Amino acid sequence: MNAPIHNITDPYKISGKEFRILLPFFFFYTLITVLASRHSFFWDKDLIFSETAFWLLEHKFSLLLPDNLDAGYLPVLGYLLALAWLITGKSLFVMHLLMLPFSIGIVVQLYRFLRYYMPRNMIFPVMILVLADTCLMTQSIVFSTDLVLVYFLLLSLNSILFNRRLMLSAAVAGLLFSHMRGAMGVVLIGLFDLYKSRIWEKPAGKLLRFTAYLPALLTLAAYTVFHYLKKGWIGYHENSPWIGCFELVDAKGFLRNMVIVAWRLVDYGKLFIVLVLLILVFRFRKQQQGIDKSLSDLLILLGLSMLAFIPSALIYKVLNSHRYFLPITIILTIITVYMLYRTTLSRKLRNWLYWIMLIGLLSGNCWTYPDTVAKGWDATLAHVPYYGLRNNMLDYIDSSNISFSDIGTEVPNELPLKYYDLSDDERFIPRKDFNRNKYIFYSNLYNMFTDEEIMTLKKHWIIEKEFRYMLVRVTLYKNPKYAE
Repeated sequence: MNAPIHNITDPYKISGKEFRILLPFFFFYTLITVLASRHSFFWDKDLIFSETAFWLLEHKFSLLLPDNLDAGYLPVLGYLLALAWLITGKSLFVMHLLMLPFSIGIVVQLYRFLRYYMPRNMIFPVMILVLADTCLMTQSIVFSTDLVLVYFLLLSLNSILFNRRLMLSAAVAGLLFSHMRGAMGVVLIGLFDLYKSRIWEKPAGKLLRFTAYLPALLTLAAYTVFHYLKKGWIGYHENSPWIGCFELVDAKGFLRNMVIVAWRLVDYGKLFIVLVLLILVFRFRKQQQGIDKSLSDLLILLGLSMLAFIPSALIYKVLNSHRYFLPITIILTIITVYMLYRTTLSRKLRNWLYWIMLIGLLSGNCWTYPDTVAKGWDATLAHVPYYGLRNNMLDYIDSSNISFSDIGTEVPNELPLKYYDLSDDERFIPRKDFNRNKYIFYSNLYNMFTDEEIMTLKKHWIIEKEFRYMLVRVTLYKNPKYAE
């Protein structure tokens, strides 16, 4: 087995030959970005940034957002989007193009990370499997803070591994201001830095390493103080639209969240990764194979990732979306393939297990559940037909002269149309009210309909019009009280 590439003279530098080898990955992300460039803003977290960018353009890039958009931190990605629109004009293509550098950056940083720990012959099989993750692929074609978070997380890890402290300072700042969960990422990075520097052995000489974190932390502290002095709250307030996200669960809710987190870690094809990992763990124990330095580091990183990103998903009610666990599933995949290539299994069997994992992951884009089960549609490419189906339904509503005020719908379909497709259309479909609405605009992508409401629609309401393609349905139901 080849030695890891980090033994070369300049391990951080990627040669021209290596960049050429990475070109297929760059081309893939460029292609899917172009193919998705007409897709509107999709999920609720994407739409927040559309609203934010609109507001910033209208209010000259104010440092303080209105309470309905303010999550208590500086939304740097929203400012970047608004700045891009200021320069080029509002465009869905520009929105998608803004994500492309982070997708390509993930490829580069993932390559550097794997090159540090793995022999040459293992790098590309691992890269393909990591990048085949349905959630990661889907986040690359929507406006995603989590894609940005993954990029800066990998950049931070590489800055530690290759001792690039100035780069680490910039990476931590990017991580901290990518999203509120970026703070969890900084905790992970700080603990991993602590582990790699062995600060507990020589504290006096090693403490200076952590000055790299000060610029970002001081900037965050300054903004938090400024925000508090102006608004009187930190993080969230009693009328915050995200107040439900911070609702603590009881013991029953905690156990339920444990099941949900476990489900998220195996959902959309990742079950095959976990099953192969369990086989390999059993194989390692049976053969009494030792844990080498690379595997030890990766296992430490996995433990720290779980420590950073899982607790909030257990103690709060709804902080358990698939994308929240991307750092964990990425490390889990890397560990699995690393162990696969280190086992004494035959080459033929290793190849079979690898293909099972790859095909299993890609099959995740075909996984679905009953309508009454809330699903992470922003974690699967299965949602892609929705954009066209929604447009078809809106065209039908207009051609049938149905007033938006007579229709009810739910997240993520209740905002003014301009925030989705960047038009000047101020019309919006109100939140559902079954007693008042003549029609209900429903899709199996909408998770905010209760089980009872879904059953009511299917059993008692009349299908006025329905468009469907593959796993996605968009349906306009008519209230039987208004049936002719």
